[in-house]
This record gives sequence, structure tokens and C-alpha cells, in this order.
Amino acid sequence: MVAKPKRVIIDTDPGIDDAAAILMALGSPELQVEALTTVFGNTPVKQCTINALRILEAAHRAGIPVYEGVGKPYNGMAPAFAAHVHGNDGLGDVAWPHPSAVPQPQNAVVELIDRVLASPGAVTVIALGRLTNLALALSVEPQLASAVQAIVVMGGAMMVPGNASPVASANLWGDPEAADIVYRSGAKVVQVGLDVCDRVEFSIEQQQHVWQRQSSASQLLEAVTGYLKSSYRQRGLLHHADGVRYNDVPAMAYAIDPSLFTCRDLHVRIETQGQLARGQTIADVHGQTGEAPNATVALEVDAPRLTQLWMDRVASL
Repeated sequence: MVAKPKRVIIDTDPGIDDAAAILMALGSPELQVEALTTVFGNTPVKQCTINALRILEAAHRAGIPVYEGVGKPYNGMAPAFAAHVHGNDGLGDVAWPHPSAVPQPQNAVVELIDRVLASPGAVTVIALGRLTNLALALSVEPQLASAVQAIVVMGGAMMVPGNASPVASANLWGDPEAADIVYRSGAKVVQVGLDVCDRVEFSIEQQQHVWQRQSSASQLLEAVTGYLKSSYRQRGLLHHADGVRYNDVPAMAYAIDPSLFTCRDLHVRIETQGQLARGQTIADVHGQTGEAPNATVALEVDAPRLTQLWMDRVASL
């Protein structure tokens, strides 16, 4: 029994791995999902909003409101998408039915400000995509930094290569200026990046356990997972040919159970100027700058426990 679930807003760009993470959240009594806010990333923001509504309907949670956010990077440049990983529609191009629900009229940036400031210290934002919505919210209302309980960021690559460039993870590479604002804001930032995501692979047995549930949620995830699995296999990023990686799941798992991770508090800056290193997370591991830590960085993970937790929670839907 969970006496008091953690109140969360999921800022997301669905995305097949977003779907796996959102469904995990919806099956977890530790979390009270109060809203989804969408941002461009894996696909254009309007498609991300459609996908968020699809995921909630598949989980029979259409009552959770969805707010559409920003459609391009903080600096106004053209956005980059990830059709090679998630398909043109972000959910594997499987032609899943259009949702019957519609997004809320208010913009995601305004909604983030309103909800967090209405309950200071009570709401955690789980950021599964570009940090543009949060950067704009913090720019409009700096008090958000002290009012939010934590911002759990899916992104960063400290001791491992990037996945969007040799040194940068996709979410931070896709809008480095936004990430820089968030990391420098004074908010409690938790970075759950490729240092741990690279070690988390879901076995075919775990996938099949979820698929056998034959819920509408498991059917959606089964339908879209093949595209993601094929992308990882073609790029040589799987340990087992039938495995799959859902890189957004570890960030959600941190929100549910931080004991799955070994973390360090470090001073982290985001490279915004370098031609070759844009979006890189640069950490002061040895205390050379004298700067105080501004992020809790996940560096190790109990992958067996995490993958078991994901399987159990999604299968419960």
C-alpha cells in the first residue's frame, strides 16, 4: 500500500520509449500522474500530443489531461526529429486509431507554471523529451525553480558516448540552450541519462509476459515495439537480438524507486557553443571548478530489478 503517491507531471514527446515509460507510471501506485505536457522531439509536437492521448486511452486513463507545448527549440532553430528510431508518426507507423479525446486549450508552459506554483514543493516533473517547455516556464516564472519538488531529466551522457552525436544525448542535443537554462535554474535536477540507459535492456521473456496480458495498453506497446527494436538492432546497440531498450523507462523508474540507482551530486553544465560538442553534459567530477553541485547524476543501476519492476507494472494495467 502506498499512503501518499508522488504527484507528477510527465513532460513528454511520445515516442515508443515514452509510451513504455508512461504506461509504467500509470501502473505504479507510487505515482499520481496529474497531467501530460507535450513537446517536440521524436516527432512534431502536434503528433506528440496525438500520441500522448493514444497512450492514455489505451490505458483507460483518458481523464488525465494533456497540454500541448512548444514546437521548436528555445533558440528558434528548426527542430530535428527521430523518425529513424520511432517512425514518422512517433509510434512505429502502425496506424493506431486516432484518439477520441482532445488536448486541453491551455499551453503546456503556462500549465506547468500554474500547477507547480499552486502546490509548492509537492510536484515532480518527469522530463522525457527536450527541456524546452521547462526552460520557457523557468524563464517566464523563475520561482518555478524553488517551487518544483524535482525535475527528473531523461538525458545526458557522462562516461559513455552520446546517441545523437559522439558526446551528446538526443534530448539535450535537440535543444542545448533549453537544457542549459534548466540546469542553471537552481531547481533540483536529477539526470538519468545514457550512463544507466545503456545498461537496461528488456528481454524477450519480459516483453512476452507483458504481451500475453492482451490489454489494450499491452497491445499498443507490442504493436509499436518492433520498430524500435529493429532500429536498435540495425545500429548494433542491443546485447541480445530479441531484446529492446526503452530509454525513457529508467527516468520513470527513478521517480518510482530511487534505490534502483547509485548517484553522485555533481556540478553539470551543458555545452551550447561548441560545433562538435553541442548538448554535451560536462560534469566537474573531480571538483576542479569549485562550483557547487547542481544535479544528482545517476551513474549505476540495478538493471534486473528495474526491468522486473517495469514488467510487473505494465502487465498490471
